[in-house]
Amino acid sequence: MKKICVYTCITGDYDQVHEITKKEKGVDYLLFTNNKNLVSRTWQVVYIEDPELDNQRLSRKIKMLGHPMIDQNYDISVWQDASVVFLKSVVEFIHTYLKENAFAAFVHHARNCIYEEAKECIKKKKDKKEIILRQMDFLKKHHFPEHYGLCEMTVFIKKHRDPIVKKTMEMWFDMICRYSKRDQLSFMYCVYLTHLQIDYIPLNVWNNEWFHCYKHQYKKELDTCRVYFGSDLNFDPNLEVQPTYQKEGEKFSFQVVILATTNCIEIELTDIPCIAFSSLKIEGIKPDHIYPFNFIEWKGENIFYNGSGIVKLEGTFFKGEVLQLTVSLRKLSDMERYDFIEFLSVENIKLKDELRHLKEQKEELLQETQKLGLELSRILHSKSWKITKPLRVLLNRKKENKET
Repeated sequence: MKKICVYTCITGDYDQVHEITKKEKGVDYLLFTNNKNLVSRTWQVVYIEDPELDNQRLSRKIKMLGHPMIDQNYDISVWQDASVVFLKSVVEFIHTYLKENAFAAFVHHARNCIYEEAKECIKKKKDKKEIILRQMDFLKKHHFPEHYGLCEMTVFIKKHRDPIVKKTMEMWFDMICRYSKRDQLSFMYCVYLTHLQIDYIPLNVWNNEWFHCYKHQYKKELDTCRVYFGSDLNFDPNLEVQPTYQKEGEKFSFQVVILATTNCIEIELTDIPCIAFSSLKIEGIKPDHIYPFNFIEWKGENIFYNGSGIVKLEGTFFKGEVLQLTVSLRKLSDMERYDFIEFLSVENIKLKDELRHLKEQKEELLQETQKLGLELSRILHSKSWKITKPLRVLLNRKKENKET
């Protein structure tokens, strides 16, 4: 069997160690870190350093270029973000999805275009807007096409010694050093240049049977929000403001001047998960509709369940008008977060059961439709149908004459 390693990287204190649930024979597990205090019961911890790189780019250096230890000792490597814990066999995962090529990666669950991903990264403040826009200008200048494809880079498999893989990884890391730290904004451009062939994994990287993804540690405070003017499909990064909250206990408020006449305003109240919200009040403008997104009711409260607590306003809003917003926001305690996440897990199981039931119903309807189609085809090609054609024509003429 070819020598296999699973590797990950934790720099600084961005993530915590998630121990391996079951180590496989023939697989080594390497955790690279610059944190000398980090220890693990199940990972082989390898200390790294590079004073020229910040923590995020040092982590991406390992992610993309690997390490001499990997190059010298293994034939196949599986990268996993530190938030990932495999639930099933890594060896079976490799055999299932690394088929004809030297690289396998997940298809992005929501988008297939770097330019659309760039807009999403700007909206969610994943990196500085100026850097992302400069990178997109570079891609356009070099004629990189829209909708070329997009991969999720949370987990991928590679034969790291393959020359095209090595060239692609080196180019990818160079792009990370020159432009945005968001690796999905440059990977497919590198693939475009090197013609790397990919075995695409047709699963949702966030919801599949092979592994579970834990949320990253959140140390953010509820200090600012994000407001942009226009619909999600027509997002203009130049029409965005990030006001600072005025706080009074759990009461949060801000006001902004509307930058452009529009029929839609989106407000990201928080980018922290597990936030309870209530008493939303809009002043200065009069929206026709107010729609909160990404929330669920739990124990009598509305909870934003992921890192994008959004409120959408629809109506007619004019440039120069002043939007004032007040809302009550509360972070769930650690115990509440635990109970809430457990509740979400149960709800997810219920939804999966309901989806499975709906799929079964759909399959039954399709089978019934096919039967009816076959029966209709049999009738239309029967002798009796052909014989009775003159009679049907006569009846139709009589019907038309009555109607006129």
